[in-house]
Amino acid sequence: MTKRTIEIEDNLSEIIESARNDVKQLIEDYIEENHEKPDYSDLDYSGGMHEIFDSAVPIYTGEITDLFYLYGDDFEEAFDNAGIGDKDDDHWPMGWKPAAIYCYIEQEIVNDLDDMIDEIWEKYEETHKEEE
Repeated sequence: MTKRTIEIEDNLSEIIESARNDVKQLIEDYIEENHEKPDYSDLDYSGGMHEIFDSAVPIYTGEITDLFYLYGDDFEEAFDNAGIGDKDDDHWPMGWKPAAIYCYIEQEIVNDLDDMIDEIWEKYEETHKEEE
């Protein structure tokens, strides 16, 4: 019997942090342009939120497989909770696993969205009070 040791690069936290930073930038841009506190629908009116989540999903099969090895149960749960379809690769352009990772990223960001908006809005208000 042959034993092999493999290494898997666990970059999920970096993927989520990058998406979170992009969402924060989207919030800041919205506030600067509109001078009002946004909600999810405001931020995604032009598809900005979905673009961020979509671009965060890995495109290489090996990276998708590795992440699924580490976080498959969490990804599947996020996919199931989203209620967007079945786990049939024929119904998804790149297969259902990237869609499940998308759902997980979206879930992680949206869970913190109100706090991010509040924090950025408070900084905006403080800055603009000082200017008055």
